[in-house]
Amino acid sequence: MGKEKKDVIISLRIPEKLKDEMSKLNINWSEYLRKAIEDKICREKMKMIWSKIEDLKESSV
Repeated sequence: MGKEKKDVIISLRIPEKLKDEMSKLNINWSEYLRKAIEDKICREKMKMIWSKIEDLKESSV
């Protein structure tokens, strides 16, 4: 049996003016933010890996 994936809800406070501007655009904001969060996590993980590689290189010299 596979692991069941669960979605969780997070909330975000933004200025009303920003919400008004968002409403004027035909964008799926949930999907956009989900992708932006995934991309940020990936970049941060890559930074951590790169930092570990640099540390290893320095310690082996």
